[in-house]
Amino acid sequence: MSTKPISRRNFLKASAVAVGAGTLTCCGLGYAASRAAGPQMAIQQAPQTPGAGIETPTFSFGKDPLMEKRILVAYATRTGSTVGVAAAIGETLGARGYTVDVKPVKENPSLDGYQAAIIGSAVNGARWLPEAVQYVENNRSAFNRVPVALFCVHIMNMGDSEKSIKNRLAYLNAVRPLVKPLHEAFFAGIGMEPGEKSWFIRWASRIFKIGEGDCRDWNKIQGWAQTVFA
Repeated sequence: MSTKPISRRNFLKASAVAVGAGTLTCCGLGYAASRAAGPQMAIQQAPQTPGAGIETPTFSFGKDPLMEKRILVAYATRTGSTVGVAAAIGETLGARGYTVDVKPVKENPSLDGYQAAIIGSAVNGARWLPEAVQYVENNRSAFNRVPVALFCVHIMNMGDSEKSIKNRLAYLNAVRPLVKPLHEAFFAGIGMEPGEKSWFIRWASRIFKIGEGDCRDWNKIQGWAQTVFA
């Protein structure tokens, strides 16, 4: 699989082409997450530079890592947006008293020493990124020994209609046969940049109802993290 970085604008353009060809392409798009002074995480959208690499950092939250209540949050991202979602989940769990490590799936983090796991991925082609599915498949025996929760970051099928709900539930069709998730969540990512000049991207965003700007709902993300594994 190619690891060549891609800008947010070019990714959306490629996604629109794929959708027009009959393949739904949905994902969260670029941003950066960093910790600020105090208990809250400052999550800001970083400027996108075409060709710039996408960082996949590791975060740690909560109490001493030797504490018994430890949770792994593993994530896969294509253009960056899922990193902030995973970090916000990890920080919220840390505030609940857990020791939490947030790690990219490309590092193939082991589940050794953790009592639960949350796995999330951007959605591309109406499904998780291949590396996320492969990570779960490679570690399915370990994941089936602990409570597991799953989340998706997408920019289509965000409505409350029966069709929209059905479409986004299908994002996990390749993952559910591998694990038995106790919880599932679906979070909006980042869509078309406001003021986009490309008529094609504007047309595709309108036709396929792709969100504009940063659609991530931090209250929803943190609210889910407050209740998961409760």
